[in-house]
Amino acid sequence: MVQYAASHIQHMQKALMQMNVQLHHVVTDITGVTGLRIVRAICGGERDPAILAQFRDNRCKASTDLIRAALTGHYRSEHVFALRQALELYDVYQAKIEECDRELENALVEINRDRSAAEGPLTKRRDAGGRNEPHFDVRMALSTLLGRDLTQIHGLGAYTVLRLVGECGDDLTKWRTSKHFASWLCLAPGNKVSGASCLVQRRADHRTGRQPCCASPP
Repeated sequence: MVQYAASHIQHMQKALMQMNVQLHHVVTDITGVTGLRIVRAICGGERDPAILAQFRDNRCKASTDLIRAALTGHYRSEHVFALRQALELYDVYQAKIEECDRELENALVEINRDRSAAEGPLTKRRDAGGRNEPHFDVRMALSTLLGRDLTQIHGLGAYTVLRLVGECGDDLTKWRTSKHFASWLCLAPGNKVSGASCLVQRRADHRTGRQPCCASPP
């Protein structure tokens, strides 16, 4: 669902660029607070760059004047139509992601029903939470399931750990060594070596969708 939603973000960016609206150059993410406010206003019929720039969130680093300059475009109807369709499809997938979050939460509650909850509050996480993380306390649920907080490993967020558990479960004893596990994750490069020369160096897409930034797998 996240990947499907991302494709419609690209469609929104394309429609804006075709209107000569350079919003993506002045805001970090067009699906952030400022970006979505402006996009929804454009789809709602607003065309005045000065008015659109007033939708800027106070936390946005770009100034109102800079945003107003970036919003000076021609707003042709066919491109606004494409923008509106992409926005509506993005919203649909956001709603579906929320449904998935609720289903994941219910599944983890059921799995952890007979397990002892982690004692005390969890240690402050090492990395900032990603925007695609589930909207519930997934760290506590995963800590109860695994018996430890894997988000303390640098580079592993709750979303990555959840995907890892979804792929291989909570029992890693089926892999004899950490090297076998890394190979199964497709983190081990496939090198063809002849003598001292590396003929081919190839890396497959890893199963977790993100390469953990650690020396060895958990």
